Amino acid sequence: MSLRDFITAIPKVELNLQLTGALRRESLLMIAHQNGVSAQQEDFAQWLELIDRPDYARLDEIARAAGSWVMYPEDIALVVYDMGLALSKQNVHYAEVAVAPPDFIGAAHMNFDTFFAALNDGRDRVLRAWNVDIAWILCIPWDNPRSGDDVARWATGGAAQLGHVVGMGLTGPEGAQPVGQFRRAFDTARKKETYTIVNAGSSLGVDGINAALTELSPHRLTDSWGIAGHSATRDLLAENGIPIVVSLHRALRLGLTKTAADYPLRQLLDSGLQVLLSSGMPSLLGANLIDEYELARTACGLETDALIQLMRQSIEFSFLDAERKEKLLLRFDREVKTARRMLLADD
Repeated sequence: MSLRDFITAIPKVELNLQLTGALRRESLLMIAHQNGVSAQQEDFAQWLELIDRPDYARLDEIARAAGSWVMYPEDIALVVYDMGLALSKQNVHYAEVAVAPPDFIGAAHMNFDTFFAALNDGRDRVLRAWNVDIAWILCIPWDNPRSGDDVARWATGGAAQLGHVVGMGLTGPEGAQPVGQFRRAFDTARKKETYTIVNAGSSLGVDGINAALTELSPHRLTDSWGIAGHSATRDLLAENGIPIVVSLHRALRLGLTKTAADYPLRQLLDSGLQVLLSSGMPSLLGANLIDEYELARTACGLETDALIQLMRQSIEFSFLDAERKEKLLLRFDREVKTARRMLLADD
């Protein structure tokens, strides 16, 4: 059994998948043609080129442009179904997917209700066909603080609870607006006992992380670049049990580290931080969750036990309810034993 087969055999969760970064090219192109985008948008060919060969400094911009081609409820249901199929092939059993409603409902074709219904139509089809459970993180774009109150209301309302929303996030180009502008929305989420996530660190480093912690008090951070050399911030995260979700491939593509071997993954783990791996934007970064775990083993030198622990703690720090989390952990432990026996047999 190869390392990749071993990783695939173990049930996994994906905790920072971004819908606009997980769009399948073939479906996206079909949607663009059906919606007249390819004929009407003068720079369509240039954007398609950027999707095929991304300028990684413009990742968020490219993802938003691609998402703008998705205009109708049936488009939403299709891209969610595609995403679920890709997850099933990786043996991902549960995924928390970040989606920013303001990026989709500005067009006349969808309001929030139709958009949200389409998300869950796609989700339900994925669950029936592939037994992949998807939950939603409704996000405020960093460059659109005015949408904060609306997103907070959507993420904390009764319809959200019935519609598989498990949290509210702040996503997109970090620092596009001062982080304090999002405080009221995050206060609302906290009062309603809704989990919160902030993307911080990729642009502003540890200063951005510290500002996010001070202003917004999130339950989870994504990216979190820059904390390896700052013990005070690491200790604060560790003491408060705030996990960080990272993507090795994202750090590589953004030039935050020259090689994967330079990524301080082992240092972060040894410092007591709860580190979770995610693919984030697999379509644009060219790497899925299995690739992330494989790179952690081959480039960062994590032993098999450490790799398994990374996978397990992603389940532990998910926003699944206690009953479903316990059920998935039992399945995880059972299938890890089977995969270990197969790995040893091949050795």
